[in-house]
Amino acid sequence: MQASGDGFWELDLADGSAWFSDWFCTRLQWSESAKRPAFSDLRPIMSPETWEALLRKLRSHLEERTPLDAQFSVQLTEGQTEWWHMRGSAQRNGVGHPTHFAGCIRDITASRPKTD
Repeated sequence: MQASGDGFWELDLADGSAWFSDWFCTRLQWSESAKRPAFSDLRPIMSPETWEALLRKLRSHLEERTPLDAQFSVQLTEGQTEWWHMRGSAQRNGVGHPTHFAGCIRDITASRPKTD
C-alpha cells in the first residue's frame, strides 16, 4: 500500500468505526493513538459545501449503487491546500445491505490546472 502513494480508508457501517492508513495520519498530523478516528474527523479539513457534496456522493453510492468517484479540495493543518481524488465501494451482505465501505484517496494537486 505504501508504494502506491495513495491513502486507504475503511468504514464499518454497523458501528461507525473507521480505519485510515498512514497516508492520512501523516497528512493530517494524527498521532498513533488516533488511528481509529471517525470518518467525520475529515470534516474540519473541508469547506461545509465540500463536506455536504461528499456526503451526498457517499449516500448515493450506498443507496443507489452509483460509483463513488469524487474530487475535492482540503485545507491541511499547515495551511496548505491539496486536491484529493476519492474512489470507493461498499461491501454488501447476502441481502444487499452495505456493511463496510472502503476506498482510496490520491493527492492530485500537481495534476490540477494552476490558478492565480
